[in-house]
Amino acid sequence: MLAFLSCCVLLVTVGGWAAYSFINGKVNRIDLGLGSDGSSSGVGVANYLLVGTDSRAGTGGEYGDVAGQRSDTTILAHLGKDGATTMISFPRDMYVTIPEYTDTAGKHHAAAKDKFNAAISSGGPSLLVKTIESLTNMQVDHYISMDLQGFKQITDAIGGVEVCIKPSNAPPQHFQDDNGRYRVSTNTNDPMSGFHGGPGTIQVNGDQALAFVRQRHGLPAGDTDRISRQQQFIGAMFHKIMNGDTPTNPIKAERLVSTAAGTLTLDEHTSIADLRSLATRIKGLTSGGIRMQTVPTHAPTRAEGAIDDKGDIRLHGNGASVQFYRPDDLMGIVSPLGGHVEGATASGDAGADPSLAPGVTAAPAQVRVAVYNGSSRSGLASKVTTALTGKGFHARNAGNASVLTHETSRVAYGPGQDAEARTVAAAVPGSSVLADSSVTGVQLILGSDFTEV
Repeated sequence: MLAFLSCCVLLVTVGGWAAYSFINGKVNRIDLGLGSDGSSSGVGVANYLLVGTDSRAGTGGEYGDVAGQRSDTTILAHLGKDGATTMISFPRDMYVTIPEYTDTAGKHHAAAKDKFNAAISSGGPSLLVKTIESLTNMQVDHYISMDLQGFKQITDAIGGVEVCIKPSNAPPQHFQDDNGRYRVSTNTNDPMSGFHGGPGTIQVNGDQALAFVRQRHGLPAGDTDRISRQQQFIGAMFHKIMNGDTPTNPIKAERLVSTAAGTLTLDEHTSIADLRSLATRIKGLTSGGIRMQTVPTHAPTRAEGAIDDKGDIRLHGNGASVQFYRPDDLMGIVSPLGGHVEGATASGDAGADPSLAPGVTAAPAQVRVAVYNGSSRSGLASKVTTALTGKGFHARNAGNASVLTHETSRVAYGPGQDAEARTVAAAVPGSSVLADSSVTGVQLILGSDFTEV
């Protein structure tokens, strides 16, 4: 999330090759050997690994004295051929298999179970990339990261953002920290992260923004709620930049770009053109053009190997809090993106939701569908809305989609809309279907290969 925020700042406030060349000269570079086989390279067809690390380097102990770094936030951004963008968040405490690797001292380490965020601390960014690819069978083409200090500088540079803290009926969380001290945390007051604020809408600057997106204790769903906070912050930050005068104010834009560029680390093979491709997709954030998903996890039960009723397991000789995931759940996320998960029993067909084939449909008169033009064909949404209405659908013209590079048409549907989605898909030959919990009702995004209803 930290790296994604920095990319947002960079890519929506600048334009032109001169500005991108300036950025290219300021970012840090590491060689991870990515994109060497070109199997998923190309404009609009790539996977970006966006990483926010909890490295304390350069902070003077302000955020603690923990050595090394761990992946505090990890997002795999998939830029699909049809113009759709999906961002998958991986909870840091997921209990996964870390692939074998050789450390900097030349010692070989066999594959072993550990927390997801241990990959980068054990074997650096290259092992994190290897872990993601092993989990999803999706090639990582680009790597972008930023640490805590960089996040703080970015947030201060834009003057902070407004976030909403909802009231919570959850009881305070009582626990012992790593030093054995008893602590009490709530969603509005957490001594571990340092966050204090709310309920209600509040303004957070660099320090409090960092605490807001890093808080885990005191949140009813722990790491899952933290990811939701991070996603809220992404939207709030992006909204402030796009609705302010930064993009049109050369002095503000230059200051912001200079700050953001210096906080980023990119792999050697991520070019200016790659950043521009990502920028095009990022601009779809405010209009709902980006799907954000989080890998579902749960605390292990005793039957799954937990040593207590809190879901702790024995790890490296000590009790540790981890989160288990179900391969089928991860498969449901990555299969439509061309990925595969070892151990999954679902046979998901890439690009389609297996729950839709075949099954109950709904009468057109019972279906409400929002029609978007996802192509460059002028007036297509209006034309198809009229045609669907003529066949009995309650269709409305929703205008242009966030991006106009969709090749195939897609039916996205929210919870409880399975039958309605089937009916729309049947009326639009060649369309694919996709379950999306962020969608209300049914949406039809028209691609350039649309023929007729």
